[in-house]
Amino acid sequence: MMSGSEWWRAIVGAMVGLLYGSLLAFLSSFLFGRGYGTSIPLLVSSAPFSAFALIGKLVGEPNVGYGYKAALLGVPVLWAALGSQVSLSERRKSRRATQYLALMHYASAVALIARIGDEHPEVLLREGLALWAPAYLSGQVILWACMRPHSESTRAIIGAMIGVLYGSILSLLSVFAAGGGHGTPVPLWLSSAPLNIIFWIADDVVGSHVANQVALLSPALVWAGLGSLVALSGRGKSLRLARILVLLQYASGLALVAIMLPDAWNVGFPHGWDFVVMVVVWVALYLLGQVAVWWRLSGRNKL
Repeated sequence: MMSGSEWWRAIVGAMVGLLYGSLLAFLSSFLFGRGYGTSIPLLVSSAPFSAFALIGKLVGEPNVGYGYKAALLGVPVLWAALGSQVSLSERRKSRRATQYLALMHYASAVALIARIGDEHPEVLLREGLALWAPAYLSGQVILWACMRPHSESTRAIIGAMIGVLYGSILSLLSVFAAGGGHGTPVPLWLSSAPLNIIFWIADDVVGSHVANQVALLSPALVWAGLGSLVALSGRGKSLRLARILVLLQYASGLALVAIMLPDAWNVGFPHGWDFVVMVVVWVALYLLGQVAVWWRLSGRNKL
């Protein structure tokens, strides 16, 4: 029987898993594009619930759509269950159950992809690898790292993966805020600093398509590095380096915005409010992340 503290950990773990699953569901739905995109992110994220999609395809219309919707709803449920289990990984039975469930998830995902396939793999290669893949893989690393003793290396790995998740969400919101060139690129510039300088230069060297892919990946890479340093314990060189790099992130982002200010806001009136809403959501999430970063750094300073 679980104690009160274990029940609390299980609830918190379930809520974290629910948030992670909701992010994967949103990214998978965005990339699926009502049947005109790639289904692989949805099939992988929801396995084994993605078996509903297979059943829908075997039965035929109009059940195909119902199958994919059931798979989509299964994503948060799956990761809430895994999050609850991994929070109790100190217990041998819970850790073993989590490992079995995770391996079953991977095996069923491979089997379903092989059976269903994908009609638009180019979408996965274009947007999926930049948006969905970092979020999904970082969650898997966190899942397995949480089942190990919390050494400094484990803290760094978990911090880096949380940074990847955070950067992936910022990248997705930045895509909506940019609006295909009719919105504002400021969120992407600030999210990906200082790597934004690289893709700004790459635009003239390798072309805009490659530069855009680098730009989408940059926030995840930036915050993975910062997250690993912030997650370490104690004071010393790592704490000073983390503070310096976070301040460098702010300074380089603001510098690029100042240089590119004439192109920073180009919202067309018909869709302007949609972009404004996306920018407001991005601002709220970005500031929330910075509060978490400095709260962690201040906590380390008191140790």
